[in-house]
Amino acid sequence: MLALLVLAMLVGGALQRVTGMGFGLVAGPFIVLIVGPLEGVLLVNLAGATTSLLILGRVARSVDWGRYVWLVAASVAVSIPAALLMRGASASALEITVGAIVVVAMTLALVTNRLRRGGAHPLRPEARWPLVLTGSASGFGSVAAGIGGPPLAIYSVLSGWDPRSFAATAQPFFMTNALAALTAKLVFTDASFPGLSVLEWALVIATIVVSLLLGELLAKRISGDSVRRILVVLAYLGGLATLVHGLTGLS
Repeated sequence: MLALLVLAMLVGGALQRVTGMGFGLVAGPFIVLIVGPLEGVLLVNLAGATTSLLILGRVARSVDWGRYVWLVAASVAVSIPAALLMRGASASALEITVGAIVVVAMTLALVTNRLRRGGAHPLRPEARWPLVLTGSASGFGSVAAGIGGPPLAIYSVLSGWDPRSFAATAQPFFMTNALAALTAKLVFTDASFPGLSVLEWALVIATIVVSLLLGELLAKRISGDSVRRILVVLAYLGGLATLVHGLTGLS
């Protein structure tokens, strides 16, 4: 099981470096499976924040700080209410809700994007309400299931956000988002960090570093169109994985 965890983190970290997201989507389900739902989501938040911090040092010049401020303000504002909601709702119900919304919203985003005319995108880059809605949805998803990436992928598709700028801006957002979700859950719920040994924690850190080195090599060889397609696939996989995991928890 530990080998599976390392493999998932390697793939997730590499995708995070290339596309701007992917760690929680790929590694999250396996981490939850191995260490449990509450502890697993906390570990996903912590590892995801660490991954984003390390990547940010490489891409800071490409960050759209204006969009970041609106996204993170909405995300942080939602973190505490979402954590309080978790105290009265089952994890399965929250995961089903998050997963279903992501799948439906991503489908609508793709349909709308294909129907647009003259190359114009449905969402104007300067519009603020889509950023607030996206940040709120991402914050809720991060607290409930450790997955905050799909809403950003949906916004990216609808707004025609340049993939490289998106990948850069996602890093400070995911870092702040994950830390806010982690803090809210530690303070307002009974969640705690998994009891990993010192060797296992060291392996987690080493895996994150290696995954980012792998992603650094891949980022130079993947086009912007390929990055956008990967984002769509990741959003669907994250939504479906969260939905299936929630449905499984009901049985």
